[in-house]
Amino acid sequence: MVKIRMMCVQPIEVSVEQYENLLVRKSHARSLHSRYDQNPFHTEWLQQFRQHHRKFVNNKSLFGEETQRVDANTLKADLAQPLYHVGGEHDLSEYLIPEETVYDLVFDPRFFNFVLVYELAFALPEHKLGQILTADQADVRQDDFYNTLRRLMVKERDDSPLSQWAVAIRQQVLDTVETTCRAERRRNGFKVANIGNNSGNITFFVDAPVSDTRVKGLFLNCNANAERLLGNCTTVVDNDKVHYAFFSRFHTIISDDPRYYYRYAPIQYHIQFIWFYVRYYSEIMEVLNHHVMALNSQARIGSKRHVIDEYINKIEQLKMHNENFKLAIESDNTAVYAQIEGKWNIESSLANAQSYVSFFKDYLERAYIRKAERASQRQNHILFVISCIQILGLISIWSDYLGLSKLKHAVLGTELSHQSGEYWLLHFNTWLPIALFASLIALVVFAYFKSD
Repeated sequence: MVKIRMMCVQPIEVSVEQYENLLVRKSHARSLHSRYDQNPFHTEWLQQFRQHHRKFVNNKSLFGEETQRVDANTLKADLAQPLYHVGGEHDLSEYLIPEETVYDLVFDPRFFNFVLVYELAFALPEHKLGQILTADQADVRQDDFYNTLRRLMVKERDDSPLSQWAVAIRQQVLDTVETTCRAERRRNGFKVANIGNNSGNITFFVDAPVSDTRVKGLFLNCNANAERLLGNCTTVVDNDKVHYAFFSRFHTIISDDPRYYYRYAPIQYHIQFIWFYVRYYSEIMEVLNHHVMALNSQARIGSKRHVIDEYINKIEQLKMHNENFKLAIESDNTAVYAQIEGKWNIESSLANAQSYVSFFKDYLERAYIRKAERASQRQNHILFVISCIQILGLISIWSDYLGLSKLKHAVLGTELSHQSGEYWLLHFNTWLPIALFASLIALVVFAYFKSD
């Protein structure tokens, strides 16, 4: 018998609006840091990795001991269906090891991210291995061994079927994420978390000696033929103890030493984790840019200036997390991880994300200053108009209060001399409103030509 572990890593995407809300709600984030510390992982490599590397205690399981998990025997029933027969003829249900078929929901409160990790276990008889790994109907797409197992958990299109086991797990996982985010929309049924199509990076760990060239060749050929892009294989490690082949959607690690499973599984998980969240943050920046352009107001720009600082912090944390992981895997950083990282362009993508978010922050700052200046100019114009109205009001009050027409009749009736104080008071009160009105007109004309 040849034992096989199949690991599928599925990041869960949270809507941009809700993710922004989670970043701002500091008190909620702090309350989650220690809430799940006692929850155990069921996946073996996750247990080992968290125990050996204290820097990664932030990887928490959202499922506690009391959580009722979906029974793996449901998967046996799914595999027995003709839809999931390899090459249309090979039933894998009898080869499944239910007690070793597990799943975990990994949560990291630093990034508020959620990742679903499946691990399926099979024991394939050697005399049927060749038939199973070479079975592939030419007129049926994706019914080879690798793609058949992938179709159990990963949707290619919106109408692609999934196994009942995976459907139940998805429902449980997404409900848990909604509860953790406290974001369920009961009125309109809108959910803030989803698992996208074609989301699932698959790694096969084959428990077989590398010296068995027949078994090695069967798995590598099956992996190569299952890919959409042919010839996209990077041989990361190939010696007398382990063969590590990194393809595109599928990857194969062959060794009869279980230590390589614990050694390379974290790398396969981490590379998918980093790749997804670099892409996710890039998409968030595009959405933010669209919002700012569509709602080009000072209030909108001002609110996003504070949010963008949170994203800068998250990208810096992501870079630090990546560097800490490299330190944790020691020599495998150069021998293994660097090759995979270069193939998926992780370092460059992180740098581009950091550069873009910094540029976007500077853009928001400049846009905010421009909006503030325009608002200040509008405010000055408004104050100018108010001042004009006040001057006109002052003229009206002056005229009504002094009663210039009555004073004139009084002066003329008493035949005051031109040199008397009443005579000059009459002229002063006559010409002052006229002078104020002329000054107002001159001020308006001056302000108009100066603004041009």
